[in-house]
Amino acid sequence: MALHNALEQLLAFQYVAEELSFKKAADQLFLTPTALSHRIKKLEQQLNLQLFERRIRSITLTPEGEYLLKHVRTGFEQIQSALHQLEQHKQRLFTITTIPSFASEWIIPYLPELQNRFPNIMFRVHASYDLVNMNSGLYDLAIRYGSGGYQHVTTELLATDEYVAVGHPSLNTQEMHWKTVPLIHFTWGDEYCPNLVNWQKWFEKRGLQIHAGQPQVFYTQESHAIQAVLSGQGVALLSRTAIANDLKQGRMKIVSAYSEPAWNYYLLTPPDADSVVYEVKNWCKEKFSQSFI
Repeated sequence: MALHNALEQLLAFQYVAEELSFKKAADQLFLTPTALSHRIKKLEQQLNLQLFERRIRSITLTPEGEYLLKHVRTGFEQIQSALHQLEQHKQRLFTITTIPSFASEWIIPYLPELQNRFPNIMFRVHASYDLVNMNSGLYDLAIRYGSGGYQHVTTELLATDEYVAVGHPSLNTQEMHWKTVPLIHFTWGDEYCPNLVNWQKWFEKRGLQIHAGQPQVFYTQESHAIQAVLSGQGVALLSRTAIANDLKQGRMKIVSAYSEPAWNYYLLTPPDADSVVYEVKNWCKEKFSQSFI
């Protein structure tokens, strides 16, 4: 007996046996009484058993039919329970896309806490500066750095930002000279860099200049520049938002009162986002705000 046909026939049998009516069972299964009767006869032929006593205006179960009904009920209940358990314990893939520095400084350190809070969710972190299409179905939450004006998404301001000059906490700012201090650069590329914040323009606005022979190193990722500062390699112009945790924990310090305005951080969600998306978004806001207390 083919499994598919067997399940259909056993389900038909259960409905007829519980209703003791071909018409009522057929209505519930969206079948004609003739089609339903055919399934029952097919089952009886394959089992070589009579499951019902058919009378003119009623039907009753035979002893064999009563025995089969008991086990068919148990079987379908177990199947339903198994399906329910699978549904309850299946893991959902939840993708957060953000810029690399935010992923390194904000998402990755807190990811174990996020996983503990949402045990049935499998998180994926996508790090990129590229524009993101939230209607593609590929992303659940986006954290982007920009000037706003995002279309066809739900947008919420996470933080305004500025670029500050920072160094290792051991750096003696009283003895530091801007002519000799090692400069740490990072380049986003013109299509990403907010207001083209860099040391060259920062020095010019302060009436200073970078001197020939002054130690300098260039990185293509802000997260690498952050690591260079943490290891005491020099001073860098970094996003105050990106390094908020490092400043709060005393792992680096601001070495100049001058700052440069920059873009803002935004939370982007699809227009049809469900409750899980909003819960994760609120968790992100909560963790983020704690670093500015």
